[in-house]
Amino acid sequence: MHPIHKLLAAIGLLATTLPALAGTPLPVRALSSTEIAALTGMPYLDPGSQAFTMTAGASSQAFNKISTQGAQRTVGGTAAVYRGAPTTTVPLLPPMPPGESVLDMITVGDSAQSWATMTAAGVPHVFDTGYGAFGADATAAWTTSITVPAGAAGRELVVRFVIPPVSVAGATEQQGQAYWRAKLRAELLVNGFPAWSTEAFRFTLDPSQVAFSLEQLLLQQFGAGLPFPANDTGQAASSALVAYVTLGRFNPGAVVDLSMIVRGTAVTVPQAPGGTDNRCAWNHVRYFCSRATVVVDGASGEPPRIYLLP
Repeated sequence: MHPIHKLLAAIGLLATTLPALAGTPLPVRALSSTEIAALTGMPYLDPGSQAFTMTAGASSQAFNKISTQGAQRTVGGTAAVYRGAPTTTVPLLPPMPPGESVLDMITVGDSAQSWATMTAAGVPHVFDTGYGAFGADATAAWTTSITVPAGAAGRELVVRFVIPPVSVAGATEQQGQAYWRAKLRAELLVNGFPAWSTEAFRFTLDPSQVAFSLEQLLLQQFGAGLPFPANDTGQAASSALVAYVTLGRFNPGAVVDLSMIVRGTAVTVPQAPGGTDNRCAWNHVRYFCSRATVVVDGASGEPPRIYLLP
């Protein structure tokens, strides 16, 4: 099993399905502006007042390089990992990696790098990048368990979370063309089941058209859309997305497991299965490579908030 799949499975195992909810869809919906305003000043739980488990995982692979992967899990602390192909030693996030931390494709050629951090405050940072024939995957997640307090009517559970600015981008090198893909997915799990999600997926339709300045980059979004600029050119980051989601009412004593998973994936693929045309091209002086990059810049992120409303 792929290490990232093991990571996601481990997160899922932390969730316990409530018998009363088995087979019953949760009444999940986004709050209205009026409902959001009514939360002002109300108490909430966050990583500073509630036990959270933070998890980070990263994997990198590239042509003719040794693949690397790793994960870290902490309770009440920051989880942060980095993996590169070829293996390198660089600072962890945050802050986002400086230019000197990113491998120089001109001399290295096919390469991949993945950073993943979930801070002790529950703020994700992700950076995936690579050149030529490569795959980079990074996941940052938090998990916590809520016990609904006693009360005849139970409580309504509302979660507020922030998806920091996201970039899904790439570049086609005319002398080293490749079909590149950059994808970001974030989802809120309730007792192991997806309750809310967003996904942004950008890719090149035909890299050979870059020579004629006719290359088309396509951005597809699923679930709750990320606020990318209206005049998106293919490289710009989205604005931060602030979400308020109600999960419905829960009976007194109910235990609700919540998880937020943020995953970035950057990769190139050959034109046909088994092909090698996505590798960097060497002209006896330097490499020419196409690139894909996914960034979740947590610098403007905020801790999650969990409201138990009467």
